[in-house]
Amino acid sequence: MKLLNNIFSNHYNEVKNILLNADELMIISPFLMESFDDFFNQLNGTSIKHISLITTLKDNNPDLIKKSNSLYSFCLNCQKNNISYSIHIDNKLHGKIYISLKSKVPLQGIITSANFTNSGLENNHEWGVLIDDTSQLLKLINEINSVESRALSTKELEEIIKKIDAFSQAFPIPKEPKISLTVSDILNKRKQHTVTPDKRYFIKPVGVSDEPFSEHRRLSTDIQELHFSKRKPAAVREGDILICYGVGTAKLLGYFEVVEGPYYLEGTSSRWPWEVKAKNLCPEYSERWNTFNNTISTIQASYNPTLPITKNNQGKTLGALNFGADKIQLTEEFASHVINIIEESI
Repeated sequence: MKLLNNIFSNHYNEVKNILLNADELMIISPFLMESFDDFFNQLNGTSIKHISLITTLKDNNPDLIKKSNSLYSFCLNCQKNNISYSIHIDNKLHGKIYISLKSKVPLQGIITSANFTNSGLENNHEWGVLIDDTSQLLKLINEINSVESRALSTKELEEIIKKIDAFSQAFPIPKEPKISLTVSDILNKRKQHTVTPDKRYFIKPVGVSDEPFSEHRRLSTDIQELHFSKRKPAAVREGDILICYGVGTAKLLGYFEVVEGPYYLEGTSSRWPWEVKAKNLCPEYSERWNTFNNTISTIQASYNPTLPITKNNQGKTLGALNFGADKIQLTEEFASHVINIIEESI
């Protein structure tokens, strides 16, 4: 058994992984992505020949409007990719299960809180478990097949999609009512970053002087590989925080938590052969880093000039970065100051 989450990985990748040796997929999910185009593009190169789908179609539920797009996209993509399919409706369904099979024998299964939507598979905080016990998976499949569900014929499916589409054209769905009540002002009071004693905080350049970090580039909003010079970054360990800035613009790119490494990349001729994997802790900022004027100069200028900002020598500048340093350890207080600038910018 393996624990899954959308924190250090995501369910989308895990679903794709269980299909590597499979020829069939079961999707059991009340809610579905409206467009399956990207998902089927990811299936290119796999041996998937059949997909069975179990979902909901509840009367008078606004989800019907989205579900019409989902079912149409699902069927169309199956047909375009010569994949056979079946669709069952279970209006008591609340569980989310994804199972891969080969020659009708289950290989791996995911039981999770994540719906088969873009938000559920990638963005929401979701947890699940992956199991590869064939006997348990067979028992699970038998249980799924034993509950009451309704198979949809192609004709019924076409009629349902046409009826929903006709309704949505004749009666536009009103927006959900909104009230003038917020609680974010209370939550944001706790948004200030709190330093953790066992973490170390570093500022790190990304890019080099002869190949600056372009304003068109983005670091990953999930796991980013970050590199260090030929001297092993012994001070950097799992759990440490790396505040990154782009060489050239000197603008902050975001801040990351080291989740793996450091590793030495054997056989590389790079000046930066040491690598860590780090989780982006503020992806919204990294997506728009170039729209903010948070530079190495401004973050220093906005901090109390009488206080040290570097950890080891109690320095009050980041001047060592101008001489090729691949990182500088920061004081917890200055690191917290910079991280709060990042968080408050979005």
